[in-house]
Amino acid sequence: MGWLWSCRRIPAGVTLCPEPVAIALGSNLGNSLATLTWAVSALKPMAEDGGLRRSPWFRSAAVGGAPNQPDYLNGVVLLHCSGSPMALLQRLQALERQAGRKPGPRWGPRVLDLDLLWFGQRRCATPDLLLPHPRWQRRSFVLAPLVALDAHLVAPHAPCSCQELLCNCPTPYPQLLQYSLLQHT
Repeated sequence: MGWLWSCRRIPAGVTLCPEPVAIALGSNLGNSLATLTWAVSALKPMAEDGGLRRSPWFRSAAVGGAPNQPDYLNGVVLLHCSGSPMALLQRLQALERQAGRKPGPRWGPRVLDLDLLWFGQRRCATPDLLLPHPRWQRRSFVLAPLVALDAHLVAPHAPCSCQELLCNCPTPYPQLLQYSLLQHT
């Protein structure tokens, strides 16, 4: 129970070192490519060192939720961030609303979906946030973008590299979008 402190607010005057953060991005409503490109631009100021690495975009079928949903465009960004995971989650949710996301069914169609995958070594279990994300290691639409960024990446709390996780992933491999390589930000 002692590790739950990492979800709470950081006291005023306490300075934290930036920690590695991974955020999954997805969209299957509207102009998904434009929405995801906008979201990456909006995430850049959150990077402590000004550096943000974005994967290429991948297309995948919707997982779970209502049948016959449009395919998703998915990607991942890696950055360094300080502060609290809850504060970052609130910023991500604000971006989703700004993009036009409305409350809807779990795993339903979305204009923008931003999932906090991990925040350094922190663990968190609250009604609003689970860290690390409980399903990222079993989702090819998250693993393939991570592997595209760094095939040898071993994420915090992961038992092996993202490449190994992807090789053993039960969900179908997403389609790499060729034009995304030309629009790498």
